[in-house]
Amino acid sequence: MMNNILQDPSPSALKQVIEANTIESFKTWGKWAKLELQQDPEIAWTASDIPFFLFNVVLGLVPQSGITAAESLKTVVNVTSRARTRKLPMGWWVGLTNPDPGLGQLLEDQGWMPAATLTGMAMALQTLAEPASLPPGLTISTVKDGESLETWCQLMTSVSEFPDFAAEAWLDMYRGMEIVDDPLWSLYLGSFQGKPVSTSALFLGAGVAGIHGVTTLPDYRGKGIATAMTYPPLLAAREQGYRMGVLFSSEMAIDIYRKIGFQEYGEGDIYMWQPDEDA
Repeated sequence: MMNNILQDPSPSALKQVIEANTIESFKTWGKWAKLELQQDPEIAWTASDIPFFLFNVVLGLVPQSGITAAESLKTVVNVTSRARTRKLPMGWWVGLTNPDPGLGQLLEDQGWMPAATLTGMAMALQTLAEPASLPPGLTISTVKDGESLETWCQLMTSVSEFPDFAAEAWLDMYRGMEIVDDPLWSLYLGSFQGKPVSTSALFLGAGVAGIHGVTTLPDYRGKGIATAMTYPPLLAAREQGYRMGVLFSSEMAIDIYRKIGFQEYGEGDIYMWQPDEDA
């Protein structure tokens, strides 16, 4: 991993690795027996029998020079046809390095709906100043066993408002891919006065340190907990020699990450396709 650490933090390189880190994190899900990672020359996607879009998601068009609007349309039509045949919700990531600026409109024309816009951000880890202390009452631990993994998954999926079946599948997936023992992944659990209230995760991929899964129970927001949960993964990555931290932020959390030192490098969009209600 050390040999692959990003050494050229130019804006164009950062755009690529912000996106690549997230895509590589999805690809690790292929270690789970119930999900397949499928690869065509123009796209990669995950496929499962679980009727939740995050388990059936297109990871964007592969950046390549010379892609034509006709080629993009053909790909969208083929994937949409596959979705109709399978009768399962699907997601499609249209990211920072998307080679076709008209892809979003093509998706909407085929019945895909805009679901969320996320901001890609990055920061140089050598500029990260470790906070003097945690918010009073907060302790942060690394997930090391099955019990704490279950707590982490229940908390993250609850805050993210996953349906029960998807939350159960998420825990099953993390168990199946043995995430606790995966050197690329580290999960962090924040407890306030002994009660688990917050999550975060580190994924080392594409030569950078990716922050994922930052959630906090609504009643415990505004106390600096989400900010505090972002530091341990970044500091751990810096100790391993990583130079850049990256993430995708919701609009609600952008100011949190700006205060830590992250800067914006563009936006990505998630589109969703839903089968007919009678399916």
